[in-house]
Amino acid sequence: MIDKMLIRVVQARISITIKTKVSKKIMLDEANLEQRLATLEQTVADIKHRVIDAPTYSNWLEKVIGSISDEPAFLEALEYGRSLRHADIFTEETGEQL
Repeated sequence: MIDKMLIRVVQARISITIKTKVSKKIMLDEANLEQRLATLEQTVADIKHRVIDAPTYSNWLEKVIGSISDEPAFLEALEYGRSLRHADIFTEETGEQL
């Protein structure tokens, strides 16, 4: 009889312990989710403000004209193109100059 009572007490304590741990985990997960959701909402709001405050261009070309003109890689590419245009290039098939 004492064994059965002891088993019931142990089972009750195990049940309480499991419920408490699960409850704490759920609470932690909910708090974590709430924090993540708040951060996400703030980020979306910031992005919306950036989009609204961004200058509008009637033509996409206006936005990019001159955007890389002073970059060394761009200047190097221009020089490379210039040298190709002025080079004597022959096609392999006909031997004619392009």
